[in-house]
Amino acid sequence: MPSRRDDRQHLVYEVVRRKGRGESQRAISRALGIARDTVKGILQQQEQRRAQGESAIERELSPPRAPRPSKLDEYEKDIDAALTLHENLTAIRLHEMLVARGFTGGYTIVREHLRQLHAERKPKVEVYEVVETPPGQQAQFDWSPYELEGGLKIQLWSCTLSWSRGRSFRAEENTKQTTVLNCLEQSFEDFGGVPHEGVTDSMPGVVNRWECKRPILNLRFVDFAAYYNLVMNIAPRRCGRYKGKVERPFWYAECNLLNGRRFYSVEQFREVLAWWTRERAMQRPHPVTKRPLWEMLAEERSYLQPLPARPYDTRDVVIRLVDTQGYVQHETNFYRVPDEHVGELVYLCVGPEKIEIFDRGVHRLAEHERLPNGAGVRAKGDAARRPRGRYDVTLLCERVAAWGPAAEEFAERLRTAKRYPGPELTHILGLQLTWSADDIAKAVEHALRYDAYDARAVERILEARFRPRSLAQQLAEGTRARIGEIMRDHPVVQRPLCSYETLRTGDACLPERTEESSDAEEEPTT
Repeated sequence: MPSRRDDRQHLVYEVVRRKGRGESQRAISRALGIARDTVKGILQQQEQRRAQGESAIERELSPPRAPRPSKLDEYEKDIDAALTLHENLTAIRLHEMLVARGFTGGYTIVREHLRQLHAERKPKVEVYEVVETPPGQQAQFDWSPYELEGGLKIQLWSCTLSWSRGRSFRAEENTKQTTVLNCLEQSFEDFGGVPHEGVTDSMPGVVNRWECKRPILNLRFVDFAAYYNLVMNIAPRRCGRYKGKVERPFWYAECNLLNGRRFYSVEQFREVLAWWTRERAMQRPHPVTKRPLWEMLAEERSYLQPLPARPYDTRDVVIRLVDTQGYVQHETNFYRVPDEHVGELVYLCVGPEKIEIFDRGVHRLAEHERLPNGAGVRAKGDAARRPRGRYDVTLLCERVAAWGPAAEEFAERLRTAKRYPGPELTHILGLQLTWSADDIAKAVEHALRYDAYDARAVERILEARFRPRSLAQQLAEGTRARIGEIMRDHPVVQRPLCSYETLRTGDACLPERTEESSDAEEEPTT
């Protein structure tokens, strides 16, 4: 059945055809049974089309209708204000509010208008392309926090191979850098190899900061990545789709692991997580090939880089001061050190199961099983425990005297001036955790000059005259100083600046002749 538009086109053609044969507008209107004004309008419209032209899309599509006035036009400001205050306002409630302001229309027009506003305010769907990488090329990893029964919080780790979608999950109580490295190692072991590229976001422990829209990676993580030959690719900030292959498993875990289950401890959650990963997550079909994920992982395993012969040592190394009881503190717990190291700085190599203690010469002093964090207990050691409240003042004075003659004199005078010098000397030695030993020695010398034999006086001098320096900075400065002493007899002579000009112009730059150089040239060689 022809449409009204088709009838219109036939009518226009007939009017133009008759006009072309010389018929008058009155004759055309009588023959076609239409008004003369209609004939006149058609002829004018055709003349305008021929004069201005038109595109094919304009010819095919009918012109938009002019908007009709609505009863809601005068209430637009009221509607915008109501939706700003109440985003989820229903049409029934909005109609009630408008009626109270004098609106006389019905509910239907309000409902349709509200539906149109919601459609206009709905955020646009972002169009993106799923990038598929070759097998063994890429793995994506990230954290997601969850809360179990009783307010127990856990961090769910997910690492996904981009080609096979092979997945590795872990449940941890923190997201420290050491935990990140441990989880990566375990994920590589689950996969049976190392991918060539890793993708994550600005995760603490991986990225220190951003400069000029570029991430600055953490040096320890850089060393870890170099050890495993892993090239890192950091996702742009606030762009979750960049690593969508690892974001999707979190949604799947929320719907199928956490949904409908209750967990009362981290250990219980880890047991269920291991079973669920093996029997559920890895049995899912691949989104492209529809094959099980475990089968795709087995195929991708041959494309991964081999694991190193020994895993990367992910243990934390921290510096602590041995207190007067012969203990070092870590995570609220205390670990025994031999008495001869009281007042010294020592290294703690902290692993998940044990803690090893080394002196500044990296000689092993003690080893302890690691106590649970927050326990606040003292580990038993081989050495006998020093009686609580007893200080070896002579040993503490020797530690302070190691900073120089002025420090030695200060320690002896403090020992004479104070009834209980042990806590004072211990406090001064503890300042090494915040201040450089050289600065402390200068502050002690300044206090000695004014007979201020008090630990708090030394600390005030440090705060007024010097800047705090971390132990890492102190160690770096000490290393530079030792290198300078070693190279004192073998100085590095700086090349003349003019020699760099030859790289640009090609002209040779001859250094000035000296007596030593001329003598060396005249000396015969054998």
